[in-house]
Amino acid sequence: MPRKTVAIRGLDTDLYHEVFSMAKKDGKRVAEVVNYALREFLNGGTNGKGGNNGTSGNDGNMFTLKNNGEISLSNKDIINIKKEVGKFNIETSGRLTFEKDLNKESLSSINKIIIHDGIVEVPKNIYPQFLLRSEIYGKIEKY
Repeated sequence: MPRKTVAIRGLDTDLYHEVFSMAKKDGKRVAEVVNYALREFLNGGTNGKGGNNGTSGNDGNMFTLKNNGEISLSNKDIINIKKEVGKFNIETSGRLTFEKDLNKESLSSINKIIIHDGIVEVPKNIYPQFLLRSEIYGKIEKY
């Protein structure tokens, strides 16, 4: 691909210099880093959004919903979270209940579910697909 200069109006120069320094330390060019970020954005990555309970971890900048208490997630909840942050992970050490309206489409919005030592309740109809996305150290109850 021929090299072409692209000017970006409004680019934060401090941010650019920080990315330049980090890319250089990693032996990469800024173009590689920017191309990667643009691809992630087009593929529905984090869309520049996150939350104070999100983490990056092994899945790059993918949002992680952390639960150490007790939450319940419906089909609509999962779809709305995906609209906000893109595909996401769930880590739980508390009680997590997936409501009966959960389906394969909404479950596909979740990249990975890590059950540390809590209890997760899953509808019987989606249980096999749930297991394929899970790392289980705790307990799963199907209902």
